[in-house]
Amino acid sequence: MSNKTVQSLFHYKRWADGELLDAIATLDAPQYGEAHHTCLRIFNHIHVVDAIFKANLLGKTHGFAATNTPETPTLTALRNAVTELDNWLVDYAATLSPPEGATQLSFRFVDGDKGQMSRDEMLLHLVTHGGYHRGAIGRIMVQCGITPPRDTLTTFLHRSEPARQR
Repeated sequence: MSNKTVQSLFHYKRWADGELLDAIATLDAPQYGEAHHTCLRIFNHIHVVDAIFKANLLGKTHGFAATNTPETPTLTALRNAVTELDNWLVDYAATLSPPEGATQLSFRFVDGDKGQMSRDEMLLHLVTHGGYHRGAIGRIMVQCGITPPRDTLTTFLHRSEPARQR
């Protein structure tokens, strides 16, 4: 995978995360309390996995015992944490050389199992993992009468580079 593609994927991820967080903000928490809570729990899971893999990429311990936290953050706190980590991932992707991306790293999953992936594979996992769970949040929103954002890569590319539509 080229560095330009990796960079584009993390600009896309940052955009898609922001779009969905904006949409969750429109979900009436008093009326749809359980759905709102579930959306936050799922999005927090995305964020925790991102944080775990950031630590893996850096060869550091992450301090998580599970792929979600016991407490559910507020939407504001979650948005701040997601934005900060998405910005870090965009910057990280911009500095990653092809040899660094291909480098295999060993790590432990939160259940204690050993794992090994290249940096590129870890980054691709974050993009696909987040997309999968954003889709689940979108289905919950539909059930509450809210149309979720169209957070596909094609939508992002054409909105961020309108010349592609010519």
